[in-house]
Amino acid sequence: MYPNCPIYVPILLALAVFGYIYNRWVESLERQGHDRGYMSLIVSAGCAVTLAGTSFIVGLGPVLWALVCFAASGIPMIVGSISRYCRARTQQRQECLDHDADRMRR
Repeated sequence: MYPNCPIYVPILLALAVFGYIYNRWVESLERQGHDRGYMSLIVSAGCAVTLAGTSFIVGLGPVLWALVCFAASGIPMIVGSISRYCRARTQQRQECLDHDADRMRR
């Protein structure tokens, strides 16, 4: 089940490099405001890459079970996060419309 120890080193290094690059990308998204409403998906993608790397160490079977577990707990959070974002955007739009209507009445 567990391969020779030397395989761990390149996998862990690759995951560390991925984490560094992914963090830089996420930081640029945050600066530009493009992460709003999508952070749960961004986190999920990072977890998927980590699981892919893990599959080379522990095998595909255990990683698929971990993926199923992550999906069971993560999908409700992803749906909730996107739903909250959509509600907040709808509320912001309505407030802008209400504000504009008030200004026009004056």
